[in-house]
Amino acid sequence: MSSRELLKFLEAETKNLKQAGLVRPELVLSGPPGPVVHVDGRAVVSFTSSDYLGLATHEASKKAAIAAIETWGVGVASTRVAAGTLSLHAELETAVAALVGTEDALVYPSGHHASTGLFESLVGDRDYVFCDDMMRPSLADGIRLSRARAYAYRNDDMEHLEDRLKRSRAARFRVIATDGVFPATGKIANLEAIYALASKYRAMVVVDDSQGVGILGGGKGAHGGLTLKDGIDVVTGSFGAALGGGAGGFVAGKSTVIAWLRQTSRAHLASTALSPAASAVARSCIELVQREPGLRRALDANLETFKAAMAKDAGLLVDITHPAISVLVRNAVSAQRLTDYLFRNDIFVIGYCHPVVPEGEARISIRITARHTQEQLERAAKAIGDGMKELQIQL
Repeated sequence: MSSRELLKFLEAETKNLKQAGLVRPELVLSGPPGPVVHVDGRAVVSFTSSDYLGLATHEASKKAAIAAIETWGVGVASTRVAAGTLSLHAELETAVAALVGTEDALVYPSGHHASTGLFESLVGDRDYVFCDDMMRPSLADGIRLSRARAYAYRNDDMEHLEDRLKRSRAARFRVIATDGVFPATGKIANLEAIYALASKYRAMVVVDDSQGVGILGGGKGAHGGLTLKDGIDVVTGSFGAALGGGAGGFVAGKSTVIAWLRQTSRAHLASTALSPAASAVARSCIELVQREPGLRRALDANLETFKAAMAKDAGLLVDITHPAISVLVRNAVSAQRLTDYLFRNDIFVIGYCHPVVPEGEARISIRITARHTQEQLERAAKAIGDGMKELQIQL
């Protein structure tokens, strides 16, 4: 196939997406992120951000970024291995490990780098990785790069996971990979049961807690309420959600694993170091999470407000355990039409369809933050109910 034929193929496939109503446009914002954003001169209420605690625009976050630039400049312009690790990086890694409760941590340029850099160093073609079928794409990409044998189990289905583990006698090493909080649904993984199975079948557990850190367990994340005899194995995560919404990701875990990654993880060895500003902001946000519990209380109050509004104005009983709330529509076109309807009515939400979620699992995702007002939450719930009636969406 020539390059011209490939371009024609891509044009045709893009046209098919447009005709099916499945094109997801990237909207250009003309102002800072927050509960209200400006798109093409319109003010719309945004429920798309994972900045659950409002730290992306917190005065302490902004001051930390400015001070880091004044002291360190805008970037290292090299890898940490070549140019050296800034004290900012070392301090951030110590703070991450302390927050999530692990022995050590390694910071990466992004959460995606963390996932890919972990698996390609940790496992190989003689190893088995057992993956929740709703896990985030970055975990799947990392596992694919590792060449390990991947076996999916149904979302949070412990019987199915154990059945998979029972059939893994030929494996050299076993790893169970899951999200702590599934980003498309807001569902919290059953980590207690997963760790029990891991102990029974001698498996390591890798949890991506990008959506849990800062929110759950007093800020510690999905592991916050667990008592584990042997401690946490490995946690990956991003600073792009509750920890300020900026750049960067991390792998935290046993010191043996982190020491190995420092020597072998290509995503660490071959990537430009995380910028001083991003490092300082992430460190500042960890401090805010630890010293300002009122942020989480404000978020919890907003979740209760939205739950009540959804029952009253949309006729939906929503089980809310996390600020990423999912309304399952199933049909991809219907989910996109509902997303478009809400945007026309100045409510900005996320529509998920395949390949982000499995076929037949399309949904809209509403992300509540501590900065949303009661009026905004009630207006969104009413618009969702009105949109479902107008579009004749049956749940």
